[in-house]
Amino acid sequence: MADVPRPPTFADACEAVLSDPTDDHAADGTPAPIIARSVPDGWGERRARLVASRFPADVDRVLELGSGTGALLRELGERYDAVGVDSRRARLGFSAARGEAVVQGSPTRPPVHPAFDGVCAGEHATGRASAVDVCVAAYGALRPGGIAVVAAPTAPAAVAEPGVETYRGSRYLLERAVDVDAPTGRVVIDYRVTDRRTGDAAVVSDSRTVETTTAEGLTAALRTAGFADVLVAGESDLPGVVVGRGVRAVETGQ
Repeated sequence: MADVPRPPTFADACEAVLSDPTDDHAADGTPAPIIARSVPDGWGERRARLVASRFPADVDRVLELGSGTGALLRELGERYDAVGVDSRRARLGFSAARGEAVVQGSPTRPPVHPAFDGVCAGEHATGRASAVDVCVAAYGALRPGGIAVVAAPTAPAAVAEPGVETYRGSRYLLERAVDVDAPTGRVVIDYRVTDRRTGDAAVVSDSRTVETTTAEGLTAALRTAGFADVLVAGESDLPGVVVGRGVRAVETGQ
């Protein structure tokens, strides 16, 4: 298990923003507790069912690339011997605090051996890197005959829904505003924090470009990575997302 600190609290995040609004809070992982709060109820369970429906019955060890705060990893752990990998220590802290197995590292270069029966990656992972890089990483973590299930966004709103949400704690108020420019894939998230005792307020922003693809693009990425028996399709309850499945072929003589 990765040596990660305790997960930051909502108050920690708010105090960090107020104390230094000029800091690179996205890199520091400041928004992690807000991200954890924003996951819809039941999301992890529904996504785990989708992943399990793509895996054969003999899958035991599963790796999740880009596990974040662990909403899916927690549910995978109920079904499999599951491990999550993510580069952001603050987000890993939520899984580690629950006793889940996590490793700090890049989802496109996971520091693991090719010993997993199954690997999965969601649209938040493929939205941060090219689908090819994620598929190559999945292939490299699988044993021969292993299965990968990869979801990828076809629209940036699939990973960052536009709108404003408000979060309240005993002392702090946080407003999170998400703006998405669909043609460019650019996502800008503003966090406005207000200390309700003192009236102090500060705003920080996080921006990035979401990597999108198509069913054909994800098919090509899986095949480029070396997968066989590739199947990619959309999901009626996942607008703006395509899900692909591929098998790492067993080499002759193995």
